[in-house]
Amino acid sequence: MTNRATWEYYDRRSLQRPPGVQNAVVYWQGLGVSCSAEDVALEADEVVAILRSLPPATFLDVGCGPGTFTGTLPGTGVALDQSPNALARVLVDHPRAAPVRGDAMALPFRRGSFDRALVSHLYGLLQPHEARALLGEVRRIAREVVILDAGRPLGVTPEEWQQRSLPDGSEHRVFRRHFGADELAVEVGGKVVFEGSFYVIVVVGVDPPRRG
Repeated sequence: MTNRATWEYYDRRSLQRPPGVQNAVVYWQGLGVSCSAEDVALEADEVVAILRSLPPATFLDVGCGPGTFTGTLPGTGVALDQSPNALARVLVDHPRAAPVRGDAMALPFRRGSFDRALVSHLYGLLQPHEARALLGEVRRIAREVVILDAGRPLGVTPEEWQQRSLPDGSEHRVFRRHFGADELAVEVGGKVVFEGSFYVIVVVGVDPPRRG
């Protein structure tokens, strides 16, 4: 990865983040968005339902973090992340997914190794050249790519550098993009599956039904 400071932040954060939907609520409220846990949970439940409704497949969960969405993917596969702390949680919580430490921009797999790749809340952390590299890699190893990322509620900027603090007192600077689903679909050459205020899903490589 090119931005080592960002990945150090996410490695530390995997041990300190709030559980479940509360993590997303804290994030959006920190950007000045007026939302409740119920608002975010309604969309999160829809996202989970969409992922669970996918046909069973061999999968790669790219940038899986602590496995937030790994367990929703039908089939068996691999959960890849750069964070050993995150992968330790995946190992315990998601036995159907083999944890692998690796770089999303240089995936350690052969062409066509998986039916599906899930990229959740990773694409939007990358600057344009990094995002292009990631997209090329996941399209190399999987015939279908599911991109799940942050939506753009009213008043939130399309992209920004954010100053973030962790409970351990450390300070970190993180790049973040927020998407309208249609613009993300155009950017990656995919089709919209879900468009909400807090989450968007775009699929590359299939003709999925649109929801949301």
